[in-house]
Amino acid sequence: MRVVSGGCHYLLVDTPGPLLFVEEVRRFPPWHRQQTRPGLALVYESASGQLSAPVGGYTAGELWWRHPRRVYGVDLTRQRLQVTAAGAGGERVRITGVARVHDPVAVVAARSVDGWRDCRDHLTGLAERPPDERGATWDSGDGILVTGIETVPVRDESPAEVER
Repeated sequence: MRVVSGGCHYLLVDTPGPLLFVEEVRRFPPWHRQQTRPGLALVYESASGQLSAPVGGYTAGELWWRHPRRVYGVDLTRQRLQVTAAGAGGERVRITGVARVHDPVAVVAARSVDGWRDCRDHLTGLAERPPDERGATWDSGDGILVTGIETVPVRDESPAEVER
């Protein structure tokens, strides 16, 4: 979805991932500076393609002086993930974990719009591995880390057990 507002091009990203939006920065008319908030990192792309994510974002003066061409919004909130999958032996397991962005610049560099889905796919793939090969953490390599990975067998409950 592309929204044009005040001469700025604003692109909302509608995929399940940590990359929330991309906005082109214009000098004229003056660009409305994105405000940071808890759970959001702003990553700026310079005219030469360099990426940076200063804490709190650039000030109005820094925006004028550095003149970035784009700003990306990256979700820093923790995402609780849970998947149920069939293991190699046919048993069903529930795998849970918490995903979070640990490097917003790497997320933008990798254009990780499907990052949370990639994490779920990794958790699903763990079901097929032997229990001793299922690690408690996983680094996706594109700025996302999944921690607290736990695997629990899912037992089929009979109707009598559910009613009690």
